[in-house]
Amino acid sequence: MDFKTSDKVNLHYSDTGDIDKPTMLGIPGIGGSSQMWGKVIELFKDKFRFIVLDPRNQGSSERTYKGQRISRHAADVEELLVNLNLTNVIGIGNSMGASNLWSYLSIYGPGRFSAIVDLDQSPKMIADKSWQYGFKDLTWDNYPDYLKLDFGKAFYNHIDDSMFNKAKQENAKHPYNPDDNYKCLINHAEEDWRDVLIDAQLPMLVLAGKNSPFFDYHFTEAIKILNEKIGIEVISNCGHLIQAEQPVKMHDAIMKFLTKNNLL
Repeated sequence: MDFKTSDKVNLHYSDTGDIDKPTMLGIPGIGGSSQMWGKVIELFKDKFRFIVLDPRNQGSSERTYKGQRISRHAADVEELLVNLNLTNVIGIGNSMGASNLWSYLSIYGPGRFSAIVDLDQSPKMIADKSWQYGFKDLTWDNYPDYLKLDFGKAFYNHIDDSMFNKAKQENAKHPYNPDDNYKCLINHAEEDWRDVLIDAQLPMLVLAGKNSPFFDYHFTEAIKILNEKIGIEVISNCGHLIQAEQPVKMHDAIMKFLTKNNLL
C-alpha cells in the first residue's frame, strides 16, 4: 500500500489490516525495508495490527532528492498515522528507524504513540568526551567522510532464508543507492537524541544486539543513567538487525515490556 506525503512523495507500507487490534508500527534502518520484518509480524499478528513503513528512498518507497533529513522522516510517520487515523501506536524502530521515532517525540511529543522501542541504535552516533558509545569509530575528526566507507554486513546471526531472499528480490526491483541517500545518513549521524530520552514522556524500551557490528551494547547502560525509567535488554547471539536475526527474543522482550507498562 502507498500514500502520498505533504511534499508529494509516494511512500510504501505493509499492513496486516486488523483494524480491531492495537497497532504496532515498524520502521527499518537506513537502506532497509519491510521485507526483514516478516517473522516479527507473524509473531505479533495474533494480538496486534502490524504496519511497516518503508522510509523515503528505501524499499518500495519513491526515490527522491527531497527530505533527506530525520525531521522529514518524522513528519512522514505523523502523516501516515494521521492518514490511517491511528492513535496509541507502539513504535518500533531499528537503527535509523529509532532516530525517526525520537525525532517524532522531539517535534510532536508523545503524539499518536503510547510506547517506543529502539532496536540497536545509540542516541548519539558521534563519539566524543561526553559520549563514548558511538557508531563504530566515528568521531568529529573523521565525520562525515568516514560514513562513505563500506561497513560490511549489519547482521551476525543467520537470517531466515525465505525472508532474506525476499529482501534480495525487492532490492533487485527497487535498488537502494547509498550515494543518493548520503545526505540523510549525514544528518542521521550528527543528531544527538539524549535530551529526548532524558525527558521521555512515554514508556521506552531499548534492545541492543550483543554482537552488533555497529554499536557497543554497553550503550544501553549509559541510557539507563540518562533515564532510569527506560527499559533495556541485550539480545545475545544477535547483530544489528534484531527484528530479522532474533525475532522470537525480540517478541518476548517487547511483550514483557508491554505487560509491565500495562499496555496489553
